[in-house]
Order: sequence, then C-alpha cells, then structure tokens
Amino acid sequence: MDLITKDDYEDVKYVPGPRRRVRALLDIIDCRGDLVADAFSSLFSKSGGVADTDTGSGEYGTLVKKHRQVLLRRNQSMMPYNSRVGEKVHLLDLFTDLLLVSGHHSTELKRHQLLSLGQQRIQLQEGCQLAILPQQLFQQSPSRVLVTGVAGIGKTALLQKLVYDWAGGQCLHNFQVVLQLAFRDLNLIDQPVSFRNLVLRKNGHLAKLLDLVFEEAQKLLVVLDGFDEFKFCSIVDGDRYVMDPDEEAQLPDIINSLLRGELLPEASVLLTTRPTAVTYIPVETIDRFVVITGFSEKEIRNFFLKYYRDEGLSSRVFQLVKENHFLFTLCFIPAFCYIVCSVLKEQGATGHNQPKTMTDIYSRYLTMLLKHHARPQPQGPGALTQMLHNLCRLAYSKLLQHDTLFCQHDLQAHHIQLNTFVNSFLDRTCVQEPDCVEGIFSFAHFTIQEFLAALHYVLEPQPFPDVLDMDTCRMDLGYLDIFHRFVSGLLSERNQSLLSKHLELGNVTKLEDYHMWLLEGITESCEKGSSILNLLHCLFEQQNHSLAERITPRSLHIHVGDNVLCPVDLSVLQYFLDLQIGDVVELDVTATNISGEGLRTLQPYLQQCESLWCGENKLDSEAISCLCELLKSRNYRLKLLGLGWTDIGNEELMELCSALKENRTLQELWIEGCSADYDGILDFASVSSTNSTLKKVVFIGHSLEEGDTERLKQELSPAALGLIVAGFCDDRQLWQGWCDWVRQRCYTCTDDKLLHFLHKIFPCHRPSSRLWWVQQWCTALQELLQERIDRCRLAETRRKLQKLQGTISLHC
Repeated sequence: MDLITKDDYEDVKYVPGPRRRVRALLDIIDCRGDLVADAFSSLFSKSGGVADTDTGSGEYGTLVKKHRQVLLRRNQSMMPYNSRVGEKVHLLDLFTDLLLVSGHHSTELKRHQLLSLGQQRIQLQEGCQLAILPQQLFQQSPSRVLVTGVAGIGKTALLQKLVYDWAGGQCLHNFQVVLQLAFRDLNLIDQPVSFRNLVLRKNGHLAKLLDLVFEEAQKLLVVLDGFDEFKFCSIVDGDRYVMDPDEEAQLPDIINSLLRGELLPEASVLLTTRPTAVTYIPVETIDRFVVITGFSEKEIRNFFLKYYRDEGLSSRVFQLVKENHFLFTLCFIPAFCYIVCSVLKEQGATGHNQPKTMTDIYSRYLTMLLKHHARPQPQGPGALTQMLHNLCRLAYSKLLQHDTLFCQHDLQAHHIQLNTFVNSFLDRTCVQEPDCVEGIFSFAHFTIQEFLAALHYVLEPQPFPDVLDMDTCRMDLGYLDIFHRFVSGLLSERNQSLLSKHLELGNVTKLEDYHMWLLEGITESCEKGSSILNLLHCLFEQQNHSLAERITPRSLHIHVGDNVLCPVDLSVLQYFLDLQIGDVVELDVTATNISGEGLRTLQPYLQQCESLWCGENKLDSEAISCLCELLKSRNYRLKLLGLGWTDIGNEELMELCSALKENRTLQELWIEGCSADYDGILDFASVSSTNSTLKKVVFIGHSLEEGDTERLKQELSPAALGLIVAGFCDDRQLWQGWCDWVRQRCYTCTDDKLLHFLHKIFPCHRPSSRLWWVQQWCTALQELLQERIDRCRLAETRRKLQKLQGTISLHC
C-alpha cells in the first residue's frame, strides 16, 4: 500500500527486538499524518492477527507440543545422592507429596538454618486445612509466587514435579508455555544478555515460538529455581529496569525487572529460595508467599515405603526412627529422610548405636560410600582417600566463595577425576554455550558441600583462610552455621573414631584449639547476651560432658531470639540448661515462634530465670496458661517479663491479672504492641489492689483510642496510676531500661534483624521527639547505625540502613 518507504522499512527492520521495531514503525506512521494512520489501522484490523496461537493447531501448537516433550524428558528422573553413573530413579517412583502452606515467615528470619520450621511443621499435622495443593499456587494472573523452604525441604523436587505434570497436561492448564530456569545455571553468565537469549541457551527449539510467547505473555509461566544459589542475589533489587526481552542487560537487572513486572508484565513467575536470601528479593512485588514445610508424618511413612519397597521392613524402620526424636525430626526434611534411609539400610536398621546428631548421620553416610568403593583403585591403595581430600578442598574453597557451581577446569585444578566414587557426591548438568556444550558440576546437595568443606577443615593442618577466625565469622554471619556444626561434630571423639577407620586423622592439637574457641564463644555470648543458638548446636554436636563442665561464665544471659525454634533447637537448649552452669539471669526467646508446648518443654528451667523475654511471638492460650502457672508458683524467681508484640488482648490480660494477684516476685511487665483496649487495661489495673511487688506495667503501641490515655488517668486509683504506663512521658528514669534493652538488641542483631526491629519502633510506636531523652536516645541509635553502615558490605542493606538513619534523625 506504500504507506511507508523502502528506506523506512530498512530502518525498522534493523532495530533490535520486536517491541522496538513495532515502536519505530508506529512512530513513522504517526509522522505521516491522519490519512496514513487511518489506512494503517484499517490494514491492521483486516489482518486479523499474525498467527494462530491455539496450542492444538498450526506451527505454534506443534512447537508447544515439542516443548512439553522436552520438559517431560528433562524432569522425568531424579538423581539419588549415592547413585552410580547412569543410575536414575523415575520421578514418580520416589517423589512424595510435600506440605505447603500459604503465608511466609517474617523476612528478618534469614539465617541459614537446617531444621527451622520444624515446630510449625509438627503443629500443621493437626491443621492440614491450611495446606494447599501445588496446582493451586496460581489463583490469579499475572501472579508472582515465592516459595521458601530450608535446605533439603524439596523446593527443586516440587518444581520438577510441577513442570513434569504441566508437560503431561495434568495441571496449570491456564499456562500455554512454561519456561524453566535454574540460578545455578545462570551463575555461568557474567556478560550482558537478553532475556530471549537467556531462554534459548537451553531451549533452542523455541526460537520460532518466542515472539508469540512474549506477545501472549498472560499465558506464560517463568519458573526460577534456587535464588539463594544465585551469586548476584545481593544486588538484584536495583533501580535499572529492562522492558524489552531483546534488550541486553546485566543478569540481576533482568531478574529484578521480571519480578517487578517491568519485563513481560502479563507473565506469571514462580520463584524458590531458602529463607537466607529472602532479604534480597523485592518482596513488595510478590503476590503470594508459600512455605514448604516438608513431609508430614504420613508422608515420611510413604517415603519409607517407596524407598524400601517392602511394607514390613519399612514399617519396622519407620517405628525405629519415630522412637528417636532427633532422627524423626530430621526426616521431615526430604533430603535427610533419604540419607537416614540409606544409613539405616546399610547398618541393618537395628536399635543399637543409633546416631545422635546431624554429623553422625553424615559421617555414617560417608563411611557407607567409602566402604562401597573400597575395592582396589587403578591409581593405587591411597587413591580413594586422596580423591576425597580433593573433593573436600574443592567444597571448602567454593563454600567460602559462596559458590555452588563449578566447571571442568575447577575439577582439574583440584585434581579430581570423574569416577563412580566422585559421582556419588557430584551432580552434572550440561549448558549450551554459543559454540559448544559445557558440563557444569555441583554437589548433589548444598549440605553435602558444607559437610565435605567441614571435613577439609578437620583434615587440613592449616586451612586457609581459617573460618574459625572471629572476623571471618562476623563477615559471613549465618552463612556458615551448618558448616560450624559439622566441624564440631567431626572433631568429636566418636566421629574421629568412626572416620579413622577410613581416613588418616590426627588432630589432637586442632581439637583442643577448637574446644578453646567454642568455650570462649559460649562464655562471651552468655556474659554479653549475644545470640548463642548455633554455638549451643556446636556444643551438642560434641556430646562431650567433660567439655561442658569447663563452661564457667560469670553470668548466664541466654539469647536464642530471632530464630524459629524447632524441636531439635529446644532439645539443644535443654541439653545446655541441664548442665546447671548457674542461675539464668536472662532468657530471651523473642521472635522464635515459640508456642505453649515449647514453653512447657522449658518450664522446669524457667523457674530459674530472673528475666524472660517472650515478645514478638503469637502466644496461644496454652502459652499464656503456662506463664500464669509460673507466676503463681512460689518457687518462681522472675522479676521481669517481656510480652511485647504478642497480640495479647483483654482476655489474656485478665488471666495474667489473676495470676499476678498471687505473685510476689515480678517487678516489671512490658506489653508493647498489644491489642488490649481501654476496658482491658482498666480491668487489669485491679492487680494493684493485692500486689505491691509489681512496680511497672508498660503498655505502648496499644489499641487505645484518642483521649483514652487521659480517661485512664482519671479512672485509675493512685496505686494503679503509679503502676500503669500507657504512653511515653518525660520521666527518663522510667524509660532507661527500655532504651537499654533496645540498644542491646541493636548491638546483638544482624543488619537485617536490626532493620526489622527498629522499623517496629519508627515510625509506628515512636516516642515524641519533644521529649529530651528521646533526642539523646535517637542520637545514640544514629551512631550505632553509622557503625553498621561503615561495616556493611552489601549495597542494598547499606541503602536500607541509611534510609532508616534518616528516619531516626527526624527525632534528634
């Protein structure tokens, strides 16, 4: 129709990317005037579209069918951790249903913790109505769904099953195309790339289909697996957006744009990660949060049946494991359920000499593999041991680099040759490069890498760098938690004895140095009130009572807050408290998701506490009843009880009031952020009529309406008026303890936890900046934040700290 010239056509043709070509064409049409624009519109409407996107017909349908076949083939098999070359298990033969629940844990709980969620997982056994089916993940479109879960919980297996079922036409029927990407593969890309080329690296068969897929993005699902393994995860939440699939950009910017809907806004995204990396995800873009809580008891039994393929044997082994609290808790994590089955199958599943700790399980797993491959090696009698040493060295170096993926040249650099033994630990995948297919390796599971890295530390006389150096530990706070537990367990006498049958171990000097490091760390944490849970796990891994007797802190401040406590965590805490080192000055279980059952587990030890912090937990009725029983007890020594941000209402207040009328020890009760209203606080004030010991009850961030504070002052008796504090005032002495507590939490928190904690105070329930003590207090917090900013290595976290510092500066 000659609406544009040949030169115009050539100009448009060579613009990169279909979206930019369309924009260039429309700009030219617009410049030609209304007549040309009308003619173009008429021509466009008559064309009726450019292709048939019905998946059942035409070239589009043929290519989609081929894509489904490719994904079926790629996802039909699972690789067991100790499989031989070429040995695979069909996905459906081993996959067992996982328990998924809507919602997410607070984003400040980012630590790398193997067994977190255990407590909630067990509670959910009785409330499976909360569970959701995998095919129910997407209830609206477009949607961005984040699936979180700890190491080994089954995130990758879940995605594999979802994609397999979609490819077989069994679920996710509202999506015509699913694109499956793994961050461990994306780690290989360190140059600018377009999203189109990103997809085509492993899906070249989609070359003719992608333009239509991008145009019909509302029918597209992009699956991104293993965000925590992404080496650029800490810089994803940036401010540069990519809007065209053909625009080349740095990989973090493409991922950020995809999550924010700047790139393919009508597409849906399914993202998985460990809780450790949630802080780096722009969570405001997520439409739905899902937590994988692993196996229920029923699924553990089903997994045993699938593994042993013998109902009688699987029942006997299941009963044996269920009687061992530690082993049973491990089995809620699918990866460890498999390893436990392997170890128990090897040793005959007898009840004698059962493993007690996580390292015990892995050490027996290793010896099982060593025994299986102990036949004479072509390279000589010591070849097997040397191969293990080389693998451990690789695991250690890559762990310190935060790297889970490596290439052939990495194997060569560590003198590792592929054979049946090495393949028991490594997983291999192939990536299509522009001119070749490259083999990429990883350890079969991240915890296996952590275990072997710990073994390297134990075997190497002078590992470099030495991760037990305190500066290194602070630099990677939380990242090396599991590694430290493995180191402790491997240095224990029982595992030294077990492994010495296969490896040369002679680390008496290192053992004593480690004992000194562990004792100093526990002592310092007890005296300063620093976070101590992982050190207690390390002590538990030792299973050494004589070592425990050498712990002699001057005071006992036990801080396990900001960690979701599972049954194993509580067992570890009980193990430490049973040592009876001394009276507990302070026990902090803030933000641990502790329930009434957990408090009852600790009840015998709570009798010894002078201060107990239970804030930032949703305390159920059983938890309140447990605390009230303690308050009524004549042997209870508690002087201070913190219940801030526990959503306590009028009913719970009255129960506490009743218990406090019989109590003669408690002096302070802090209930910030409660949901009690005017009537509840007024009724609670009656405690002053019979209790003269209680000096202060603090309500701030409460549900009082405007004017209620003044009404309370008029209604309360003089005794109650001196007891109840319902708002900030200019009495610095009154608030000194609160200010000290805030500063203490800030000093002991990681950067992420500190941000979450202070955001609850600023601006939601902040004291008035007109108060002179508030100005001094805020100045001190500003100085603390500046120290954190100067030390912070992560740009995004540093930006958030600076923003918070600016908020607090308004009160100085």
